[in-house]
Amino acid sequence: MSSLSEQIAAHPFFAVDVSALPFDERISLSYQRAQLVLRTYNLTADDVLKMTPKFWEIHLDPIVALDYGLFTIIAAQINLTVGTLSRFLPTRRDLVPLVNSLLKGETMGLFLLSERGHGLDALNIETTAHQQEDGSYILHTPHEEATKIMPSSNPTFGMNKIALVMARLIIKGEDRGMRPFIVPLCNTREPFPGILSIRLPLRSGASPLDYSMTRFNKVKLPATALLGDSFETPKDARAAWWDTLWRIPIGSFAVSGPCVSGLKHTAYIGGKYSLRRLVAPHNEKIPIFTFPTQQWSVLHSVASARVLDAWYRDVAPVFSDPKATHPIKHGLAVMVKATVIRQSMECAHEMAERCGAQGTFDTNFIARHKADLDSVIIAEGDVLALCIRLWGELVLGRYTIPIPSKKESLLAKHAHGLLDEGRQVLRRVPGGHRSETAEYELLPEAERSVIALGHACAYSAAQRAGVPQVLLDLYECAAIRGDPTWFSENVGLTRAEQRAKEGTALRAAAPDIEKHLEDLNVGYAVRASIVSDAAWLGQVERMPKYKGNAQSGIPGVTPGKDGARL
Repeated sequence: MSSLSEQIAAHPFFAVDVSALPFDERISLSYQRAQLVLRTYNLTADDVLKMTPKFWEIHLDPIVALDYGLFTIIAAQINLTVGTLSRFLPTRRDLVPLVNSLLKGETMGLFLLSERGHGLDALNIETTAHQQEDGSYILHTPHEEATKIMPSSNPTFGMNKIALVMARLIIKGEDRGMRPFIVPLCNTREPFPGILSIRLPLRSGASPLDYSMTRFNKVKLPATALLGDSFETPKDARAAWWDTLWRIPIGSFAVSGPCVSGLKHTAYIGGKYSLRRLVAPHNEKIPIFTFPTQQWSVLHSVASARVLDAWYRDVAPVFSDPKATHPIKHGLAVMVKATVIRQSMECAHEMAERCGAQGTFDTNFIARHKADLDSVIIAEGDVLALCIRLWGELVLGRYTIPIPSKKESLLAKHAHGLLDEGRQVLRRVPGGHRSETAEYELLPEAERSVIALGHACAYSAAQRAGVPQVLLDLYECAAIRGDPTWFSENVGLTRAEQRAKEGTALRAAAPDIEKHLEDLNVGYAVRASIVSDAAWLGQVERMPKYKGNAQSGIPGVTPGKDGARL
């Protein structure tokens, strides 16, 4: 990992035991951490526009995975806000000071697209921006369902905030389609006139942030608030929509980066705990890692982390490639997001259980990570809805995503097999892909089929990157577990053979567990208290303590005595 990451990890902001802080103090800390990350990485507008390696380095920084509130702030700041603005800089030099302020974290940027009553149906948003005779605009929320939802628009934490607000451009009563408008939201103390920010409740268990709903009451904006120089109604509304929201698919891919790092944390924490936690089943103390069930949870997480990290790094340059088409970028973003997050969820669930009671505490990361994953899976597009759309386009042959040859691996054979099955469904059902039969037979398979494509691509990328074969074998076993019947029916791999394959992979990988954990390269960023005796004792020292000193007892019960006084 880069020296920048280690520099950030050493900062006092990341030494704070957040479990002891009230939620608002945790949120305030997330904003301070976000400013620290922005200042340390010191991205340029060109870094963001062209998505240079430095841009992706932030998303894979292990320290970012510790605080998804921090990541949410950063993602909105650099990818959506600066990313959208950066394309206009050549002709809008007046935006340079704003972009520089955003890159330094002096101003926080938000992207207000989704509305409470529309969700993913962003083509039908209802917020309006009416052009006035002097060229200015009146931004308005016509009714409650058009309230913008989620981005943190309130002024509670002392931040100047601006937003790119997606609204319908209305000129002389005619709807000219959706456009982005630059809207100042608040200074460090209060919202600007006409803006109402409603703070949403906390999300259960997840890293806290001041998520909000935002309404506009006839807010007057200058002519320069509009991004873009066309006032005409787009000939192709959907194409114009995608062009305006071109950073959204990048965001769908980008949100997976901290999930990969979080998976590394999960594997490292669970692995270290499993090596130091001792039991004595036969009067001889042994680490719980000795048991194959524990080995599976740890090594499954390690293998998944290494493979998915290699794949993420392999795919990232595609988003910087001007020759790569939008459908390809969108397809890869969906495939990576679905595969990474579902795999991370599975590993986090397994590993939290295998850490027992310790796996449920916020200080030990994994339980909070699980809750964060529940939130990330619907961020930048709900995974199921994205997979349904992608799978439909792939089986219809509207475009193709490069996947490995079926001869390359069992997982590639599985991916091609599911694609063939999906196409066969369309050929045999009357009415095509919009028929009721197709919906019942095709749609339920969409997500798991897209993930199967992801497994094949991830395995191939990791193999090219030199991930050890023992970890590739474990990753393959885990993918087979996801669809064991297919492998039994189509490649003759019986249940007994599948279990034997897992046993062979575990026996090969387990002896080198210490090396596998260190190769994750996240130890310097881990803050969990169960990875070592020293970390645990330090945590105990910080815990609230209540020493017995009561003189009166419960009725009918005689209180005990302090043995030290005997």
